[in-house]
Amino acid sequence: MWVRFCSLLLSLTVVTFGYTAEKQQVLLLTYHLKAPYVIDWGEQRGLYFDLAAYLNGKTDKYQFKTELMPRKRLDAVLAQPFVDVVVGVQPAWFKPLADKVVFTAPFLHDQDMFVSDARKPLRDQDLATLSGKTFIGSQGYKYKGIDEAVATGTIDRVDTLQEDYVLDMLRLGRGDFTIISSSTLSYKFSHGEHARHFYVATTPHDVIQRRFMLSNTDPQLYQFLQQVVRRMPTDQQWQFLLAKYQIQQAMVTP
Repeated sequence: MWVRFCSLLLSLTVVTFGYTAEKQQVLLLTYHLKAPYVIDWGEQRGLYFDLAAYLNGKTDKYQFKTELMPRKRLDAVLAQPFVDVVVGVQPAWFKPLADKVVFTAPFLHDQDMFVSDARKPLRDQDLATLSGKTFIGSQGYKYKGIDEAVATGTIDRVDTLQEDYVLDMLRLGRGDFTIISSSTLSYKFSHGEHARHFYVATTPHDVIQRRFMLSNTDPQLYQFLQQVVRRMPTDQQWQFLLAKYQIQQAMVTP
């Protein structure tokens, strides 16, 4: 009897110590279908997929997974109470949600650059007079200043399905200029795209501080992400990921 009791007690002890709490599943939502953030959705390649794995290595409480979502669908999701995280965005892009979301400190510095065909360059001094030009944009994207000019008929706009294609459209002569992230340019120029075919103005269209955005109803998740972001500048693993995608210049300094 005593032996059976001890065996039962040992079994319960093993079960108790072997138990691990189920992790909270968190999606990292992005609508940025462009390198280096999302290089190949089918193969799950790109910085934002590596970012999910990076975060998973920092916690026993959460399980992160990157999910691509068109901007219109994302806006519909965010109109309701939501539990996931939007990655790589900044407050200016989501002003209507100001009273229901919080943003972490930035984890990447980026810039949106004016790019034109090197044979017909739009130099910095030309950017103030874009009347009559055709702008190549990405479907669903909003561009400060450009949208207003299109609405008044000052310039025309043609769209591609994703930002990765705007340089192709520019090369084919479908427009006069485009706007593309410096991180995307750096990646493309280091992966076969010939920089000599394009002229990149030195004046950026916008300066971007990429952050995590989440509901203000989950302070513990916010605290976790904020702590990770604060440590990123001195984390060699994060530095390695930026070097992997040739965007070391996007690193946030301590």
